[in-house]
Amino acid sequence: MDEQQSKPMRILSMYERLRQGETISKKREAERFSVNEKTIQRDIDELRTYIADSFHTFMTLEYDRKKKGYVLKRSEDEWLTNEEILVIAKILLESRALKKEEMDQLLKKLIFQSHPQNQRFIQDVIRNEHFHYVSLQHNQPLIQTIWDLSRAVHTKRAIVIDYKKEGEDSPITRKLKPVGIVFSEYYFYLIAFLIDYEFNFPTIYRVDRIVRYTVTNERFQSDYKNRFEEGEFRKRVQFMHAGELMKITFRFWGPSLQAILDRLPTAKVVETDGQTSVIEAEVYGRGIKMWLLSQAQYLEVIKPEEFREEMRETIEKMLENYR
Repeated sequence: MDEQQSKPMRILSMYERLRQGETISKKREAERFSVNEKTIQRDIDELRTYIADSFHTFMTLEYDRKKKGYVLKRSEDEWLTNEEILVIAKILLESRALKKEEMDQLLKKLIFQSHPQNQRFIQDVIRNEHFHYVSLQHNQPLIQTIWDLSRAVHTKRAIVIDYKKEGEDSPITRKLKPVGIVFSEYYFYLIAFLIDYEFNFPTIYRVDRIVRYTVTNERFQSDYKNRFEEGEFRKRVQFMHAGELMKITFRFWGPSLQAILDRLPTAKVVETDGQTSVIEAEVYGRGIKMWLLSQAQYLEVIKPEEFREEMRETIEKMLENYR
């Protein structure tokens, strides 16, 4: 193989090893490919030009005097750092959001983005959590489905889904206007409006329970003023129970007011005496009731009156279980 024929192989080889964190020495490369150092220098110059044109200041090819060779340097402002990769890996494992095969593949790709000398360290830190990772009961692949549904949301295309509720023998078919995908406590959810019904609030579908889906070519319109915003919806929903938007007021005297405000992003303290706080929050649906009940004797719902009465009746029924 002459020098011209081997040039693409030389450049690709050096680029791949640079990306893996190796230091490129002109002398060693010249010996490796049986060419002179001037040839390797020309290859390096072409690589530097390619990297500058493709990655601008995000990644540069520089000579490192201490290492006595050329290294690829990445801007920490634009690339994930080793520390950030470790944090993301631990969050992914704790979420239990994906079946094991998808989680393994995702972690492998994520860790590969770190510097080679730090990859083993990250693997060692998460080894125990990774080994004991348990997929959720549904064990369904989700990544491609989430991508397809997200594209439908973005392009405003109607979808048709076959959805199987827990405990049901057969799925139901629904035609929907998808408006968002959110993640909450182990599960991904599709937020959508039913096309054949007029509701002021969306319906929530667990993505793993979608048996089949079709993204149609039918587009739907979105009122910009009243457009659905996933972030705003997420701040107002608890346990992914949909329903009408309502304002609640409750009194709280538990050990951690901060935990309350973190749990309910729309909450604000309207009154406090240092011991007891009166809190107002805007929430969707009745999922909030499940969370309020979890606060035991440290909380009292004040308004709305019908919701306060509903809480009282639920507590009385709970009490009957212990008589």
